[in-house]
Formats: sequence, C-alpha cells, structure tokens
Amino acid sequence: MFKERKMTNLKNIALSAAVIAAMTGCGDTTVNQTPSSVTITGDTTTTTGTLSEPVTAASDSTIDDAAFLPKQTLSGEIDTDMTLNKETLWTLDGLVVVKTGVTLTIEAGTVVAGLDGTGDATSYMIVDKGATIIADGTKDDPIIFTSLQRVENPTSIEVGQWGGLTIIGHAGNDQVNPYEVNTAFEADATNLSDSSGILRNVYILNSGITMAEDKEINGLSFIGVGSGTVVEDIIVDYSDDDGVEIWGGTVNLTNVTISHCTDDYFDIDDGYTGTVKNLVINTTTGNAGIEMSGVTAATFDGFTITTGATQAKEGAIYFKKDGIGGHFKNGTIIHNGGQVTADGAIHSAGIASIENVSFENVAITAPASLLFTGDSSDALETKFNSGTDNVICSIPTSATLSGDLTGCTVLTADKTWELDGLVVVTSGAELRIQEGTTIVGLPGTGDATSYMIVDKGAQIYALGTEANPITFTSQDTSAQEVGLWGGLTIIGHAGNDQVNPYEVNTAFEADATDLADNSGILRHVKILNSGITMAEDKEINGLSLIGVGSGTIVEDITVDYSDDDGIEIWGGTVNLTNVTITNCTDDYFDIDDGYAGTVKNLLINTTTGNAGIEMSGVTAATFDGFTITTGATQAKEGGIYFKKDGIGGHFLNGTIIHNGGQVTADGAVHSAGTADIANVSFENVTLTSPDTLYFTGDSAVALEGVFTSGTGNVKN
Repeated sequence: MFKERKMTNLKNIALSAAVIAAMTGCGDTTVNQTPSSVTITGDTTTTTGTLSEPVTAASDSTIDDAAFLPKQTLSGEIDTDMTLNKETLWTLDGLVVVKTGVTLTIEAGTVVAGLDGTGDATSYMIVDKGATIIADGTKDDPIIFTSLQRVENPTSIEVGQWGGLTIIGHAGNDQVNPYEVNTAFEADATNLSDSSGILRNVYILNSGITMAEDKEINGLSFIGVGSGTVVEDIIVDYSDDDGVEIWGGTVNLTNVTISHCTDDYFDIDDGYTGTVKNLVINTTTGNAGIEMSGVTAATFDGFTITTGATQAKEGAIYFKKDGIGGHFKNGTIIHNGGQVTADGAIHSAGIASIENVSFENVAITAPASLLFTGDSSDALETKFNSGTDNVICSIPTSATLSGDLTGCTVLTADKTWELDGLVVVTSGAELRIQEGTTIVGLPGTGDATSYMIVDKGAQIYALGTEANPITFTSQDTSAQEVGLWGGLTIIGHAGNDQVNPYEVNTAFEADATDLADNSGILRHVKILNSGITMAEDKEINGLSLIGVGSGTIVEDITVDYSDDDGIEIWGGTVNLTNVTITNCTDDYFDIDDGYAGTVKNLLINTTTGNAGIEMSGVTAATFDGFTITTGATQAKEGGIYFKKDGIGGHFLNGTIIHNGGQVTADGAVHSAGTADIANVSFENVTLTSPDTLYFTGDSAVALEGVFTSGTGNVKN
C-alpha cells in the first residue's frame, strides 16, 4: 500500500512540475507573482517521508500525503489576493504578512509548513488589520499549519518547530498594545464587529517560538480581532508557549481543543470580551488551562478542563491580576492535583472583579484543599456556591456502575466504565463524561440487561469532541453486531398528554411541566451495538428521548448497529443536529406522540430494517437537511413513513435515494392512514426512485400533491 500511495503522489508531483514549467516556459519552477512582493519558490523534489501512527486525529493522511507534494515557499509580504491549494505543500520562510486589503484563501486539505529558524529567521504568519484570511476546512479535509520538520517526519511531534498564526484586527481598545512579538503591527479600535475572515476546521501543530523575554509567538494569536470573524473547530497541539492567546477584541470562538502546551493553554488579556463555546483543554504540561489578565470579563460557555499531575502551576482557571472578571457556564473541571505548585482548580493572584464574575452549571472535581486557592479564593468560592446549578463532583472508585447514581458523578477517559444492569441517573443528579471516554454495557437480557436511564430532573453532560468522541458500546468494543447491550434513555419534563410511561420500564415517566427543560448535553457521542427486546413491543433503542425539552443539546450523534430503532423520540421539543444512523433492524429515526422539535443534518442508510424516518401519533416535526438512502435489503416502509392517521411533518433541504427492491415494495414516501395534509410541507427535497415508488400507501396522492406544489422539489 505504501508503494502504491507513493507512486500516486509521484504522478501528482510530476504533473505539478510540468504545469509550473509550462507557466514559465522552461524547467525553472520559480514563480514570481506580480505585483505581489511575496516570493514563491517552487520545488519539485520528492521527500521520502516516514509512515507512522498519527499523534493527532487529523495528522495521519493529510500530513503524510503532504510530504510527497511539490513545495512552494512563501516569504515576505502578500499584497495581492492569493489562493493556497491542497495540491501543493506551502512552506513559510521567515515572516509572511498578509497585507491590508488582501484576501488569502486556503483550500480545505491544504498544509502550510514553517521552516526551521529562530529570531529574525522565525517562520510565522501575520494577517494584518484590514486583511482577510479564508481558511475554511472541513471535517474530512482540515487545513493544517505545522512545521516542515513535522511533515518530513510525522513522528516529530515536539513543540517549537515554527512560529504560529497571528491575526490583527480593528476591534482593539485602549488596553491593547502593539503586537509584543513585532511592534510594527498594531490593532486599532475602529470597528468592534470587524471581520478578519474565517478559520474553520484548522489545526495548528508544533508551534511556538520565543523571540525575546516576554515576546513569544503562540500557536494562534488574536489581537483586537472583531466579532465578524468566524473561528470554529480549531485544534492547537504542541505549542512552546500558549495554545491560543487573545489581546482585546470581540471575536467569538466555537469548538476549540488545546493540548501539549508549555505555558498557558487559553490566555486572554487586555479587555477581551468575546464568548468561547465548547472549549476542551488537557493540561499535561505547562501552566493554566485558562489564564486571564487585564481588565477582562469574557464568557466561556461549555468547557471541559482536565489538569494533569505534570502541569506546573496555576490550575484550570487562573485570575492572574487585579480587576479580572469572567463568566463560566456549562463546564466541567477535573483537577487531579499533584502539580509542581499546588494551585487550585480555580486559582487567583490579585483581587478579582467579583461583581463581574459568574458561575452557572459548573462542576469541579478536585482534592478538597485544591478547589479554590489564591488571593481571591474565598470570594470566588462564595460566588461559585451562590451561582445556579454549580456542584462539586466525585469520580467513582469502581469502574463498574450499577443501580442509582446520585449527586454529581464524573467519568474520566483514563478507564473503561462498565454498566452492570440498569444504571439510573436519578432526579437532581448529574453525570458528566470526559471527552474520549468509553462506557460499555455488560452482556445480559431481561432484568439483567445493561442500559442507562437519565431520569427527569437529572442531567447528563457528555461533551465529546470530533477527535475524541464519547462512546457507548458493548463489552466487546471491536464488535459490529446489534443487540449486545441495551442503550441510552433520557426522560424529561417536556412531555404531553400523548406520552405514556417508558414502555421498557414503566417506573419512569415524563411529565409536561417545562417544554424548555434541559436534560444536559450530548455532543460527539457514538452509540454502538445496542438494542435489546425486553418483551413484545418493549425494546430498548440505541438512543431514546422521552419528553425531553428544547433546552437539551443533542449534536453530532452516531448510532450504528441497533437491534431495534437507532433513535426513537416520544413527545418533547428537543432539537437534534448532525445525526448519522446505520445498521438498524427496525426503524432508523422514529418519532411518536407529538414530538415537535427540529432535526438538522440527518444522514440515514437503511441497509437493513424498516423505515428511514417513521412517524406516529399526532406529530408534525421538522427535518431540515437530510439524506436518506434505502438499500435493497431493507424490509419495508421506504425513506419516510407516515404510519397512522393524523401525522404531519415538514421536510426541507433533503434527498431521498430510494433504490427499490425492498421485501415489501413501499415507496420513497409511504403512508398507512390519512396524513394531516394541512401540516405537511416539502421544500427543496429531491426524490430519486423507480417511477412507481415515489409515493405509495393510503395518502400517496395527497402527499404527492403537496410535494408537487412545494418550492424547489424534484423527482428524478
């Protein structure tokens, strides 16, 4: 396989060299871009590279393949619009500046690698104020900034192999000074909503150079960057200073993972006032998880910070100086203690601005003496205790869970947790699960079935990441079989008069006291090998949601191999986003009893089982963005199934590829009973199907009429 891949890349290199030679009219591959003053030097030599196990989730094929690409080197100023494509390995030689008024576009899957050097020879990039960077990667093709050393030797994962990426904007304030590394660059304060572009699905690896004392290049630096800038799905790994540092500005960040830094992991200064959502930090080395200085009061909404025993000091959250505030919501701190300096989970040096501090739904696990330390420890602890839903948690001493979970329980990724029979997170209790954790159900059927119920009034916070999802599966974690354990069931306060007690265990029942009820967060969660039939019509699905409210977050969910439905929802208002379901023996996505939420970005492949989407009860949910592919081995009920009388539904921006050949020849949209046509709509939906299998069943004519009269619908 190595030889085959190498030969493929050599062909690409040869082609690229030929194209460049044709551009210049000869074999010289130097490209002089006019009127830009950036120097771009081509290199068609091949680099052998070393195949090895990846050390981060996206460093495997992307970095490995980059070693075989033709190289072009950037240096100096980019003063005309430019695109970096993924067919080239782009190297930075010294400081590269994207000048004011210029747009630098980087294609998904592109690798940008800094050359070796320190001092004035350090390779790093500055996007100056008024310039724009469009680095819009994807989950499968992230954009990677790293070192040439790392590309040529993927096992070289050390910090400090190149500088980093710095963005400067128009959203500064009077606290923000010129960029400490290079004072020729300075933010201004002319536009708080300024846009410096897009960073999405970007990895920054092996970065961090100290130019002089207190003048360090971080992995990713923002100086006065405005809220119009999009920063999402960022990984910083191995930085020889901070992972991310922000001076002033209003930029918001979402889905940020930081690890292996030698100083702070997320550092904010000088009046930064943005919001950071879904931040995951593991401090195996270095100092604070979050450090704050300057007159600053940013918001962190959704975070997991795990401190390691080899961390030096400053805990998980560090109020560094006088006058610092901060707002912390929906977070978990796992503070293991044992640091070189025994600072607490929340540490302070100076008098915090307590009136600008808040904690809401924050859980801390730490030794009793290391919860709050430092100059403002008492005031911060008081603020924590007076906040809403804050709690001190514990980690179970046994890896086998059974019976009731009370209080606040934290499951960590350093061990595999076992469910032995029914495990119930009881009303008022919390279960918090660290990213990368695996929970397995022990074998058993009937009363010995292993499954989990999160009861109404309880909460589960399972905040995985793309690189480190949380996995619920069977004891045989390598299995690809249905029915090896039960599943995960959540019950809430957002039911209605259609919702009955949980069919599997009638001791558990939703009520209808709060349609916006919050049962917690499921994010980047995989549920595998699930589904147990307890009795006739009493099946545990992969994921069951009963009367769950719209305050609950359910995002990036995979259900694979379920011996009943993949997901079933009875009533409730919970919304789901980015859901993938495969290999079920009954329905893939089943809604009942007046479920009224919205499902976005649903992907279903019905290789076995029945309906892609089944609907029953007086129900009219919304599906916005879906792809349903039915297989010839599917039994019946097509892509979307209106199961009984009185069912509606709204379908937008979707595709059904209905291959036919099912055991029962039901259509792409099938119905049994009289649909509630007044509550049915189709918009921008494409059906691909044999001619006789677009719409079948009792309401076929009426449903096809709605489809035909809708906007942007197509039958292929």
